[in-house]
Amino acid sequence: MRVVRFPTRPARVSDDIRAAVASLGRGDTVVGGVAVLGVTPPESGIEIDAVLVLPRGVLVVVGVDLPDPAMTLTAPLNGAWKADGWPLVRGVEGAAEKADVNPGLKALALAGRLADRVHALDPSIAVGVVIAVGPYVETVEQPPEDLAGPVRVVFPTAGSFLTAAEALPVPERLLSTEQARAVLRDVAPSATDLDDAVLLAEGFTTPAAPDPPQAVIPAPWTGGSATVPVRAPRERGRRIRPAAALAAAALLVVAVTMAFLALTSQDSPTPASVEPPSNGHPAVHAGGVRFDPVARDSASRCAPHHAVGDMQSFLLEHGCLEVLRGSFTATVEGRTFAVSVGAVTFPDAALAGEFEQVTATPGTGVLTDVATETQRWAGMHPTFEGASFASRRDGATVRMVLAHHTSQEAPSGSEGTATRVAAAALDLPLR
Repeated sequence: MRVVRFPTRPARVSDDIRAAVASLGRGDTVVGGVAVLGVTPPESGIEIDAVLVLPRGVLVVVGVDLPDPAMTLTAPLNGAWKADGWPLVRGVEGAAEKADVNPGLKALALAGRLADRVHALDPSIAVGVVIAVGPYVETVEQPPEDLAGPVRVVFPTAGSFLTAAEALPVPERLLSTEQARAVLRDVAPSATDLDDAVLLAEGFTTPAAPDPPQAVIPAPWTGGSATVPVRAPRERGRRIRPAAALAAAALLVVAVTMAFLALTSQDSPTPASVEPPSNGHPAVHAGGVRFDPVARDSASRCAPHHAVGDMQSFLLEHGCLEVLRGSFTATVEGRTFAVSVGAVTFPDAALAGEFEQVTATPGTGVLTDVATETQRWAGMHPTFEGASFASRRDGATVRMVLAHHTSQEAPSGSEGTATRVAAAALDLPLR
């Protein structure tokens, strides 16, 4: 996905939205399309956090700031929202009582106005809405009848945006480069300098010969005047469980990315370049921690599958001399951790320093885990969501580590142990 950034940030959660979108990475391997952040369409008087022009439709992303973080947010499109069982309330001017509120209504109205613009251009384009809530929500619950439509309420992560994209109706034909450029020209005229080669690489199609118009059956838009095509219910009662912290926004996409890359990447490492599971391979000790190898990979150049997000963009633009990756397990104090280690070597220390700055910024992506990519995790499926991160630069080489407890619910105190494991893993040999 190509990302075009403008300075407008309508909500406090806007930064989380930007981090999640940026972590999706360029190209159509995961989702494709063009994301415009901080959108102010000409002569509209509205500000939108993001518009994602995808090959299968358009997602309008509107941020909503909650008064406090919440473990569970109940967010019906019609009805009061509740945070951890308590209604969100606001004071009514001149009254002693408070009124229950639904902060999603204003977001729907804004999204509806932008959906109107898209449908004025082409009524066949499906439009979905993402109401991105923050500062942090562990679980968002929507009624089944709401999940049957095109609106999703989420805490913004790469994974939640992928889920929202999947909720768009599957079109008979993907959007063409002309359709994509028309939408971009309307919502952000200065973001239309992408040529056909770029748009084709993002999954859009070449324009087809004109066909007889096909009817689009709209459903009433909640909170605005627009109408949006609605698909049949697919997963009723589904809960969206986002990442546990802003730094994890880029990490959730790793497992999803690998599932696609295992099928589609032409640059994936051959089995001969990846070591088999740890049986037969001696354990390695570093920083007082025992690490058991799971898989390793080495390459003399950077390839698209080696990273996601802004890291991927940096490596594709600048290249590298070598990239080494290794996956390990570590058991400390009876707790087992999945560990993903990567080392990227550049032609000089200055370029390595620039890359180090990218890695230090939350939401800029990660190096992909080689054991996940090659399906070598025996009995485990680590996503490294919310993992502890450590990095170090040695001259022209930048090392990065992700360490995460393997159980679904990490026991108390495991975060500190994960930090220790990540720091120790910086000294692991990867050859």
